[in-house]
Formats: sequence, structure tokens, C-alpha cells
Amino acid sequence: MLAFVTSLRHPQNSGDYGRVERLLDDTLKSLLRQDHDDFGIWVVGNRRPAHLPDGVHYVEVGFPPPSAKAGPRTGRAAVLLDKGTKLVIGLLAARRAGASHVMFVDADDFVSRRLSGLVAGDPRANGWFVERGWRYNAERAAVRPQRRFHTRCGTAHIVRTDLFGELTDLHEESTQAQLQDTLGDRLERVFGSHLHIADDLARAGTPLRPIPFPAALYRLGTGENHSWNGMGGFGRPVTQAIAEEFGVQPTPRNVGAVVRAVSPGGAAVRHRVQRLRALAERA
Repeated sequence: MLAFVTSLRHPQNSGDYGRVERLLDDTLKSLLRQDHDDFGIWVVGNRRPAHLPDGVHYVEVGFPPPSAKAGPRTGRAAVLLDKGTKLVIGLLAARRAGASHVMFVDADDFVSRRLSGLVAGDPRANGWFVERGWRYNAERAAVRPQRRFHTRCGTAHIVRTDLFGELTDLHEESTQAQLQDTLGDRLERVFGSHLHIADDLARAGTPLRPIPFPAALYRLGTGENHSWNGMGGFGRPVTQAIAEEFGVQPTPRNVGAVVRAVSPGGAAVRHRVQRLRALAERA
């Protein structure tokens, strides 16, 4: 069984917690579209969402706010601690339910509906990483290809659950302090961050394989992202095929919508103008 595990930020460290829950709802709808039924979904958070679809497991934790600073951007260390400890709890719950593989998913992203079938077709595999995916801006109804996706987004790895180690001293009621004491540096490196998983497993002799199709969609511009990442310039319309693959809305079939999807956003234009000015001044 493939387990999708996601975490919700602490309500204190969000710009609009109602918005956080609405983004989660979109993500859960995408996860539930899997074309093979051998999968499960776990959400870990401090406050149970107002609405959870049937079949989604919720694990509540009492972890403190990761930062005294209100708002979504609390600093890297706070993000890694809060996210990492919650994902460990979700992993423990999924392993207890018999999951063979886990995919950590950011609570505002979307995934291909083919992932559970991928795992079911090779249930003893070490796992996979998302080499190709999409950046996605819902307001523009636009996507942009993203290579080396697993280095840019947390929704990027499917890993056989035993490769995370025994974790025998931990359970779903473990405190944040217990998680820190037991896991040490692994807490942030393996669970809080997505940057090292593929390389670390390769060095350990259990390499992941690239998923042979665009497998995840990185949602941008929500106002609740930890990072400031944007579309990065020109986009593409969301085709019907992409919409059906990931559970998003296609770009409307009119000229205005297509132009809006394709044209670079204001931030990208301003950045380009600034670069041109800097080059002109150095000339």
C-alpha cells in the first residue's frame, strides 16, 4: 500500500488558516483520484480540519507553534522542525496500518493519479523520485515544466517505509522532544527537508528510480507557501489531459484565458527589467 502523508502548519503560523484548510481540501481531492485503490492518506496537524473526506486519516498532535512570529514565513529552522516531526508521526501511523511505501506531500500540491498503480506494480522496489513535474499557478490557470523536481518541491519521493529505519522507540503519541532526541540530525535532514533523500538512499545502496512521467504539480502563489517561489516567467495552458491527471481545472478555452496563462506574471517582468537595467548600467 502507498501511504500519502501530509502535515498542516500550526494555526498561529499561517496567514489565513481557513485558506490553509481550503488548499488541503484541493490536495486531498487530488490524492483520492488514484487509479489503483491500494493507498491511504494521513493528515497530521494541531487542529482537525472542518472537513475531511471519508477515508482520510487524521492524527492530531499537541506540538507548540514552531515560531513566536505569526504568519507563514517563520524561518527555515522552524519549518524543518514543525514539518519534520509531524511527518514522522504520519509515517508511524501509516506503517502501523501496513503501508509498504510512503510519499510525503505538501498540503497544497497535487499528484498524478498513476502513483498508487506504480507502487502496486513493483511493491518491493526501494522507491522513486519525481524527476519531471509542473509548477502550477491556479490564478493564471497555468503550468510550467520543472526538471529535477525533487530538488525544488517536497512532494517528490516515494520511499519504501522500512528504509527509514526501525524507529522502535517512537510512536504516534511521541512528543516533539522525544522525536528530536531519538532522531537527532535525521529529523531535519530526512523528514523536514526533501533535498537529501534521494542522494542519501543512493549512498546507502538503496537508490530510488525516477518516475517515468510528470508525477507532481507544485502549487505556487497561495500566500501560504514557506518559500517565495513563483512561476518563473512564461507559462502554458492547463490542458484537459493535465487537468484529469492531477485533479485541477483546465484553462478556459478563450483567448483571454490562454493569454493570461502564457504571459509572464508581474513579478517575472519586474525581475527581467531589473536585470536589463543592471546590465545596461555595467555596460
